[in-house]
Amino acid sequence: MCGINGVLEFNSHQKVARETIAKMNKAIYHRGPDEEGYFEGGNIGLGSRRLSIIDLASGQQPIFSEDKKLVIVFNGEIYNYRVLRQTLLRKGHHFKTNSDTEVILHLYEQEGESCVKRLDGMFSLAIWNVKKGELFLARDPLGKKPLFWAIVENKFIFSSEIKGLLSDKDLKRNIDEESLAKYFLYGFVPASASIFRNIQKLLPGHFLTVDSKGRVRTKKYWELDYRVKEEFLNEGSLEDKIIEYLEKAVEKRLIADVPVGVFLSGGIDSGLVTAVMRNFISPSEIEAFSIGFGEKDYDESSLAGLVAKKLEVNLHLKIFSEKDLLSLIPEVVDILDEPMADSSILPTVLLSRFTREKVKVALSGDGGDENFAGYPKYLAHLLLENFGLKKIPLSLFSSYFSGKSSLFLTHANQPLFLRNQLWINPFSPNEVGKLIGIRPTFTDLERYHLDFNGKGADEAFFLDQKITLPDLYLVKTDRASMAASLEIRSPFLDRDLTMFAARIPPLIKLKSFKTKSLLRNIAKKYLPLEAVNKPKKGFGVPISLWLKGKDGNKILGALSKEKIKKEGILDCKIVEDIIKSGRTQQIWALLVYEWWREKWLKS
Repeated sequence: MCGINGVLEFNSHQKVARETIAKMNKAIYHRGPDEEGYFEGGNIGLGSRRLSIIDLASGQQPIFSEDKKLVIVFNGEIYNYRVLRQTLLRKGHHFKTNSDTEVILHLYEQEGESCVKRLDGMFSLAIWNVKKGELFLARDPLGKKPLFWAIVENKFIFSSEIKGLLSDKDLKRNIDEESLAKYFLYGFVPASASIFRNIQKLLPGHFLTVDSKGRVRTKKYWELDYRVKEEFLNEGSLEDKIIEYLEKAVEKRLIADVPVGVFLSGGIDSGLVTAVMRNFISPSEIEAFSIGFGEKDYDESSLAGLVAKKLEVNLHLKIFSEKDLLSLIPEVVDILDEPMADSSILPTVLLSRFTREKVKVALSGDGGDENFAGYPKYLAHLLLENFGLKKIPLSLFSSYFSGKSSLFLTHANQPLFLRNQLWINPFSPNEVGKLIGIRPTFTDLERYHLDFNGKGADEAFFLDQKITLPDLYLVKTDRASMAASLEIRSPFLDRDLTMFAARIPPLIKLKSFKTKSLLRNIAKKYLPLEAVNKPKKGFGVPISLWLKGKDGNKILGALSKEKIKKEGILDCKIVEDIIKSGRTQQIWALLVYEWWREKWLKS
């Protein structure tokens, strides 16, 4: 696992200075504190920071082809690299290392751009082709590893994080107003845009080429297919098939030359991952990590303890206080070089740091909800799409209800691709328009709606896999873990398992109108019933308690009338009304934006 950077000058006579790449490497040092590497090739410069996991002795980057005509920097893990290596050896390729990075390079040498279709893993990578004078970038199908790029002052720059690009003094830190509107709408900025006007994100499942004349081309190489559905003889055979896929996914992710641990929250997903690990590692050797909080309503550490006891694994538990969480806010603002309004990044950072004290790699349960229907909104979609409720003008009844019921009714008659987001967004489009004077568009959702190749409630899974996972949840996991120099691997986001889950009809995933019905049944064989039957609950943070407590005024100081008025972006009256209303989700989104602005626009 690493961080990667690079600069390509379009003027072939303009040399890229080592100092330029060194600054980019320094900005993302946390992603790879073990080693750094450089390639200097005239008008091209590449850099990497390495967190050594595989081939500790000889896997240093950059890595060159035998004829020195290709050079690669790589961030991620390729789980089928040993199989690919054997195939390439039979075709006459010679290897100097035992790393997955060198396998990618030889595969590119053999198959060109299409090589990425053969890679099973999580990755972002860059290959410089000396002969063609072309830079090739690619990102994994589900977007587990990030990659940002920009064209600035007649050059192309890329990095694993925005802060790597911001080290370039030529890049202007101008907010993209449409992206800001989308931040308040979604709580994050959807790809391919970023919060900065000139910075782009390479989309998951895409590659990009750019040559020395500045010609940029992007292409999709992978897509989920929801058209084909499996025929299952009985529910038991389906559950056996899921376990089979999960076992393969976990086994792949245990490949490492360092110890591998596991996040254990006490929920179904992380519990099943831990249970399956026992097939390959003795329970007494499995190191599981969990955290808890002093506030009982937000503490699930007792459940993690029950699961660990049942599975007979070693649980490392640490209880954090309100003060621990609050003191973390300035550091999280440093970690997030783009605003993201998911407050669970705070405990995720704490868990990552705690885990990193003992291991370099940990498995997580990310992806179980999106693949196997873990969110209540999926049930709502099923009712609307499959049982004729869409034909009833439910929005007319919204004024008679409050909270989530009112929100459900308000947007029930919208197309699925809109209501899937409108049900969970911090702000409505009208509220965003009043707040910043710009009404957000739905271009991102519309694009994915047109890409969707299935029907009915399946579109909700597809949309979350295309936008909410890679642009919110996986960003949170990546930034929090890599800030602690910890690699996270997610078996439920295995490519084969994800494709298999797409072939399971929604009615089966939500059988008896229960979220995550299939995984609940499987979990009964492994986990305590308390963990199986507990309702869906995120990694909660007691924001409302903070705002009402002794530190409330200090926290809200970031939204003072004088400050908001001076900056001239947000409407003071709207901000005041939101604070008075106590709408926690909206207040947090505003706070994150202001903290981010103070850090990243004034640096």
